[in-house]
Amino acid sequence: MKKVIIALFISFICFNIVFASQARNIELVDLPTANTLIKAELRCDVKLYPGGGILTRLYIGIFDKLMIGGAFNIINLIGTGQVEYVLPPKFLGKIRLTDDDGVMPAISIGYEGQGYLDIAAKGAFVSLTKEINLNIIFLQLTGTIYTNEFNDFAKNIDAGAGIAFAITKDFVICGEYDGFLGDNPGHINIGVGYFFNPIQIDVGFKYGIGDENINIARILKIVYISYF
Repeated sequence: MKKVIIALFISFICFNIVFASQARNIELVDLPTANTLIKAELRCDVKLYPGGGILTRLYIGIFDKLMIGGAFNIINLIGTGQVEYVLPPKFLGKIRLTDDDGVMPAISIGYEGQGYLDIAAKGAFVSLTKEINLNIIFLQLTGTIYTNEFNDFAKNIDAGAGIAFAITKDFVICGEYDGFLGDNPGHINIGVGYFFNPIQIDVGFKYGIGDENINIARILKIVYISYF
């Protein structure tokens, strides 16, 4: 009986270690988290959004705390009408300044040069992320402030906050309120993702705020993860 208890305890610890390693999401739905890729990690994601648009992004982990990449947006690729290519491709980058350790959250600074749909590019941002082990699930809290207007920096800061629940090491549910400081209407976003190694599939639901009619948009994101 004692051996069984010890085996279950070790399995529980190992499960939590694997669980935590799978929680390195670099964003919720639209909000960047403070997490980064590890060294020699490669991620490519394709985001399909209303209006036939496709946002393609590629990230490379240079070091465990530094990742860079690029984004290319095509509007109205699927459907009828004129296809619009957003050129040139935009830069993406993030560096983690602190690790999530004890009471200290992970803190990262970065830049996202490409938006999509009615979501403007985040521009320069600072993200804080804290994970809490509730034994049954992992809870992740994220807050991000950002601006893409540098001429009048102090008057063009926006922010968002969100939460993610890792139900299993492969199944994650998240929610966020993006854009609660700026002049433009914000969004409440909900995302559900499942990891089929090496592919992750995320489905997002976006609710616009500030209009008489609440706009609802559905987003599909496909992520490929590899190492070199």
